Amino acid sequence: MRLHRFYINQNIVAGKEIRIEDSELLNQWGRVFRLEAGDEVILFNDSDYEFTAKFSLLSKKEAVLDILDSKKAVEEVLKELHIFQSIIKKDNFELIVQKCTEIGASAFHPIISERSEKKNLNMERLLKIAKEASEQSGKVKLPKISEPEKLEKSIENFDGELFTLDFDGEPFSSLRGVCDEANHPLDCHAPLAMTGKIGILIGPEGGWSDKEREFFKQKGIKNISLGNQVLRAETAAIAIASLILLG
Repeated sequence: MRLHRFYINQNIVAGKEIRIEDSELLNQWGRVFRLEAGDEVILFNDSDYEFTAKFSLLSKKEAVLDILDSKKAVEEVLKELHIFQSIIKKDNFELIVQKCTEIGASAFHPIISERSEKKNLNMERLLKIAKEASEQSGKVKLPKISEPEKLEKSIENFDGELFTLDFDGEPFSSLRGVCDEANHPLDCHAPLAMTGKIGILIGPEGGWSDKEREFFKQKGIKNISLGNQVLRAETAAIAIASLILLG
């Protein structure tokens, strides 16, 4: 049976015990998952390892777990994907964080664009959503979520390869490169595979403004498209993350 996975913000050492007093986590273990002394779980803490742990005590006030062993996690993704998402409606932005975390995104950069309807986000809730998505999907490192910034400021220090997503861009399929004779997708040589750090800029519900498109052009940021369909922002983010990380 697959063990449940949980993120904890504490140091974990194999062969030692760990004591936890986080009321929310204790409630989740006791009331939601019905765990008890003797049960085992997987713990991770933003390192490259995950740990098998057994409850020696689980009450409403505290839990004590024996750390049975540690295992270096398998590398999660071959690319480091950063999603620069214009702030959109709360539920839709949360959906992007949840689903793109499951797919394997490494970081989210909320950006304030000219047509952003909102200027702020509930960062605490976004971090919780990212944590739960990491627990569910098998990630051992939580994605980074930056504070909202203006578009120009958000990409100022990014040292990877940047792309912007727009309806009139070069088709994403054209970036896949040339495959071998067997047409095996893993053997394709695509520009996206040239760097391990990729940034995708995704606009708000109203799309990018002419001024922003000119900014991208001046910065030499390549414009790509997912086809003729007009996608909602959250659909576009999930689709491009899937193509880059799972394709």
